[in-house]
Amino acid sequence: MQNNNAMTRRTFVGTAAALSSLAVLPAANAATTASTAQNSVPQTIPALREWTPAAGSFNLGPVSQIVVRCSQAATLAGIARTFAADLTAMGQRNHVEISDRPARAGDIILEVGASDPAIGTEGYLLAVGDFVAITARTAAGAFYGTRTILQLLNQSPSISAGTARDWPRYAERGLMVDIARMNFTYDWLATRIRDMAYLKLNLLHLHFTDNEGWRIESRLGVQSSPCLTRQQVCDLVALAAKYQVTVVPEIDMPSHMAALLKLYPQFQLVDSNGTAAPDKLDYSIPAARDLLREVIAEYIPLFPGPYWHMGTDEFLAASEYANYPQLITYAQQTQGPSATGKDGLIGLVNEMNTFVRRQGKTLRIWNDLLSPDDTVSIDKDVVLEWWTDLYTPYPQPINPDQPQALLTQGYSLLNSSFFPTYDYPAGPPVLPSVQWMYEKWTVATFHGFAYTDDQGDGFPFYTVNDSAPGNRGSVINLWNSGGTWTEAQAADSIFPRLRVLAQKTWDSALSVPTYAEFSTIVNAVGSAPA
Repeated sequence: MQNNNAMTRRTFVGTAAALSSLAVLPAANAATTASTAQNSVPQTIPALREWTPAAGSFNLGPVSQIVVRCSQAATLAGIARTFAADLTAMGQRNHVEISDRPARAGDIILEVGASDPAIGTEGYLLAVGDFVAITARTAAGAFYGTRTILQLLNQSPSISAGTARDWPRYAERGLMVDIARMNFTYDWLATRIRDMAYLKLNLLHLHFTDNEGWRIESRLGVQSSPCLTRQQVCDLVALAAKYQVTVVPEIDMPSHMAALLKLYPQFQLVDSNGTAAPDKLDYSIPAARDLLREVIAEYIPLFPGPYWHMGTDEFLAASEYANYPQLITYAQQTQGPSATGKDGLIGLVNEMNTFVRRQGKTLRIWNDLLSPDDTVSIDKDVVLEWWTDLYTPYPQPINPDQPQALLTQGYSLLNSSFFPTYDYPAGPPVLPSVQWMYEKWTVATFHGFAYTDDQGDGFPFYTVNDSAPGNRGSVINLWNSGGTWTEAQAADSIFPRLRVLAQKTWDSALSVPTYAEFSTIVNAVGSAPA
């Protein structure tokens, strides 16, 4: 190992000092520095945004310590312990030390207090010499610094010296899992959380309910078997928080509700011919809306994160409201005499938005409810997850608002577009290409349900202003409609997609131009320990 004695002897006083000591090297190391500069950036997913190589290396050994300064123990001790547990799962012995002693070779120092505004709340500064210094502005940033070191140590116990500045472009980076149509066990979901964190992904959206199942224990007795118990949900949320992942719960309403309406058939939507829709709730009935609030109120305390998702997708096409005069009457009574049938559903969204806001949550919905011909607007503080450019029932002409129009109106938007973020076992029309996703897609481009391949099938691609603050990021959407698979098959399918998404949503420069080359990095980085 190339040993920088000046670094070893001094007391660690912050990342600025560490960066300085790595930037100025003894003259005797000039040849080594020139050689090191030829090396490529360390292999990580996502790629480091900035990396400056230096002479020497860090080696994790039997006396290595994860060190947190005494004044920052309350902020960083938990992150240090999580990091230590992950290293232990990799077979690396280590220990967390709360100490103000000088740094020693083999130490990994965690610190908050970085003054660099460019790295934001999730970025970090990294200095690698004979010890490692991770400095961030927040605990989340320090955590993501440990993920970088974890990925590098998963490849080798020795890390080449250098300095890095690293931060994400998009605030939301993650995974949506449909656990309603297919039950996923607690252990499977816990493994996904660890793997997401390994890739610096931070959002787990759980689609708990649909026509085929209600996969969360309910005081109403509506749950399917099997399902997650309330205790398992609490444990999962706690694990996610430990790994800097926010859990977003979704109870889909007022459509996709067959699992609930089996117990409450009196609230099924009935058309003018007396035919009931087993999956749609008649929200014109006051007691039906009370039931929705009761369901939300039961589950909100289980999720301390800032969001609540109510779905709202695929209820009725605008032309279908004529078959349900009660919905038109309800819309005109609540939204004004000129309201359309769909305006009543928009009013329901706003009503539920007010309800969850009072409980400290931000509402999220799917995008297909919003269209240019709406006469009532959804509240601007509702987050929209844009997945489709068609309107139910399919096929219909392009109808929902385009992404840029929604951003211009003041909405926040998540790119959940069908192509290429969807993953599913089978179904229409073809699985989106992960190669195309890596080589051509950006988070600023939206490709809806109309697309069946990377040519667009004659439909336009929607590209938004990449600097728009409302463009929140993207997730992989793991659905279970159109076929079946096992937990292992689902995990295998999303494995490469999550890695591409991590790169795209972090939005650092691609390490390599092709997906084939990226696959080599995927294999080298591997997956989260244990």
